[in-house]
Amino acid sequence: MSVKYNFFDFILDQTSKNSLVIEKERCLELINAIAINFIEFPKELEPPSSAVIALSANAGASLPNSLACGLNCVSEKHLLLETICDFIEENYQKDFSFEDLSKRIIPGIGHPSIKGEDPRVEFLLSEFKDVQAERVAFYLKAENKLNPLRMNIGGAMCALMLDAGISKEYIQFFPLMGRIYGWCKTYQKITKEFPKVRPSEIIVNESN
Repeated sequence: MSVKYNFFDFILDQTSKNSLVIEKERCLELINAIAINFIEFPKELEPPSSAVIALSANAGASLPNSLACGLNCVSEKHLLLETICDFIEENYQKDFSFEDLSKRIIPGIGHPSIKGEDPRVEFLLSEFKDVQAERVAFYLKAENKLNPLRMNIGGAMCALMLDAGISKEYIQFFPLMGRIYGWCKTYQKITKEFPKVRPSEIIVNESN
């Protein structure tokens, strides 16, 4: 008996079968590219969730417990994909004045450590121009108005998946599958090499 299994194909059928506005095969290419590009941050241990994975591993926690620690860092301030999706859906069809928001944080725009272009964003926007529609256009307009701020990886992923017709409630799943694998790699690296990973002694208050 010949049986073919494709994990993302199955999940897409379960979550967004009737809402896709592009060909399913093209959507599978998109979510695979997103998951792969989100496996690791350019600086491996810089994101709070990745640092927590390393610290948990260094403290002797099991892989499931360490992954749980990383997932507990997902919030409206870190890996805020749900917040980005809500912001896009609430505003992309409005006559939106980004100048009015120039002094506040806009979900999906700018990054605390990546200044200028993010290669991951450039790749997704270049490879999936055919998928881009109103949501991506919304962020490109924001870039124009808020220069030099740029669309971040969260904004690019969410806008592309929403434009593809993936159900908003499940968009967070596909990037997180990639990042969880990245966390597994970090965990294995720390447990095997056991470098002395410690939290910084300096607390940075970015609100000041």
